[in-house]
Amino acid sequence: MPEPAKELFAKGDAAFKRGQWRAALRAFGGVVRATPGNLRARLRVADALLNTGRRDLAVEVYKAIAEHALRSGQPLIALVATKMVLLLEPDHEDGLVALAELYGRGSARVDALLDPPVTAALGDEPAAALTEDDDALPAAAARAAGDVTGVPDAAGVPSIPLLSRLDEEAFLAVLGKLHLRRFADDEVIIREGERGESFFLIADGEVLVKRDIDDEDGGVTLAHLHRGSVFGELALISDEPRQASVVARGDVDVLELRRSDLVVASASTAGVSGALKEFTRERFLRNLTATHAFFSGLTREERHTVMESFRIVTFPGGHELIREGQLGPGLFLLLGGSASVSKASAGERIHLATLRGADVCGEMSLVGDQPTQAWVTADEDLEALFLAREDFKAIVRQHPELMKYLAGLTDERLRQNRAIMNARGLLEDDEHVMI
Repeated sequence: MPEPAKELFAKGDAAFKRGQWRAALRAFGGVVRATPGNLRARLRVADALLNTGRRDLAVEVYKAIAEHALRSGQPLIALVATKMVLLLEPDHEDGLVALAELYGRGSARVDALLDPPVTAALGDEPAAALTEDDDALPAAAARAAGDVTGVPDAAGVPSIPLLSRLDEEAFLAVLGKLHLRRFADDEVIIREGERGESFFLIADGEVLVKRDIDDEDGGVTLAHLHRGSVFGELALISDEPRQASVVARGDVDVLELRRSDLVVASASTAGVSGALKEFTRERFLRNLTATHAFFSGLTREERHTVMESFRIVTFPGGHELIREGQLGPGLFLLLGGSASVSKASAGERIHLATLRGADVCGEMSLVGDQPTQAWVTADEDLEALFLAREDFKAIVRQHPELMKYLAGLTDERLRQNRAIMNARGLLEDDEHVMI
């Protein structure tokens, strides 16, 4: 008897977790018939078939899902399905080659600003569980989940973080290093304080970014991340401990890329190292332009244009990026290494703060068009993203709405810095360091 598709899916999910594979097949197969665009239900059919011992049917459904996702512009789902096929048929490389051809560097169909299509949601549309007898059930469920007729080809496809910066050879080399990991509700994917060894792409599902998850109240939720999101990428360039935990919310499929595997791929395949630098640059810039108040009035496309104005610069330890009392050269966003912020007073240098990866400096001089308030000196070899003063001014001219942010600045930040100088205290929060 028909019932809302979301309720039938929930019944299938409960049966699956209890190991009742045939009951799960009946429910998920019914959901697929009612909402063919829901790829999660298709994946659950394939998973249930695998657990019933019908490896042959499961492989065919995974292949069909990979084709569906590939053609409709959902590469991460295609990767999940392809990885499952490779676990069962290690010699099957066709899916990886197709992904590399369509989503690698140089593909005419990749659009960096395009979001993946939204997967058909499960709602109140009527869905009925499959009624075939036990012998016929696996084949019926496989037919429903493997039918991709009528799936339209996407005119453009979204890029895959990091991977779409690689040519086909390098793309295939890195794809081979990706690990598919599947988590149940409330499982911890990465834990705050641990050393970062890898980064993750969310192929399906949702995660919570949290602080202090071991507290009695469960900690504080900082963000919700969905399919297509990236997390843990600082592990690719830094040995710093994780700044937060990531916890699965419901069932989640993620693709993990370990730093050690990237090192091997970089050594053996040309282009991987350069792509990694480009990816890191883009991630930092996306974070900067999406969160800094100065860029808050820009559209996503305008922020993308601004990102193109930054360039990578390197400095040896002891180099002075910014000199107190001089007109600042531009905006710096640290990628690796550390730098000290200090101020001259009574013939000595007073240490104000230490800047590390993802910290910003130089913005006060740009915003106020005035001499800098402190020195910034590299503690060690340093790599940063740099936006020159003239480029900064050009951005302001092109986007006069940014002046709303500039006009809203007060002397409060300067008063805070003066108070700290008087107390000679050490700044603990980089947002108070305005140079």
